[in-house]
Amino acid sequence: MAINHLLGAASSSTTILHPRILHSLFQSFQTVRAMSPLNYRNKIVLAPMVRIGELPTRLLALKYGADLVWGPETIDRAILGCTRQINGKTGCIEYIKSGKVVYRIHPTEQGRLVYQMGSASPELAVQAAKLVAADVAGVDLNCGCPKHFSIQGGMGAALLKDIPRLESILKALVEHVGRVYNIGISCKIRLLATDEETYDMVRRLCRTGIVGLTVPPT
Repeated sequence: MAINHLLGAASSSTTILHPRILHSLFQSFQTVRAMSPLNYRNKIVLAPMVRIGELPTRLLALKYGADLVWGPETIDRAILGCTRQINGKTGCIEYIKSGKVVYRIHPTEQGRLVYQMGSASPELAVQAAKLVAADVAGVDLNCGCPKHFSIQGGMGAALLKDIPRLESILKALVEHVGRVYNIGISCKIRLLATDEETYDMVRRLCRTGIVGLTVPPT
């Protein structure tokens, strides 16, 4: 109930929170025990949603009872080339490129933050995931985004039309990131045209070694 209420006001919370409030939230969290390996069972989560998963919303969700939070989708090429820095004022881990913060993590999220990524390449996906693997509890491949930029790049929902490519990305992430860094690899999908197609896809994806998948409501 608290999480549902929080999500209803999430869009405004991401813009009006004062830095002092953020600092107060930072101080209110206790040390988090890392989940190893990541377990999605019986968890309350801040699910992956467009423009919702920025840091202020994630911290509020954790404060009000979320076990896991998803960050905003970040394209593999966007995080590649970033430099990892610690912000001396907030303690946040910041991934910076060309003077801009591409991704921001607070230490209290470690063990509870799932990094959502857009990718159409096993090689780029692994490179991008390795950059953040030590700071997150899991990496989630977005295979459901229907937006033009994502489809045009062969990412998001486009992967649902190329299951072999999708399998190859997940297998690479499981083998070279999940098992190496002991974090969970998962994916977000959508239902296909028929139940039979969906069941077949899910069976194939589960065989890649992922620890979970998200199916948004239709």
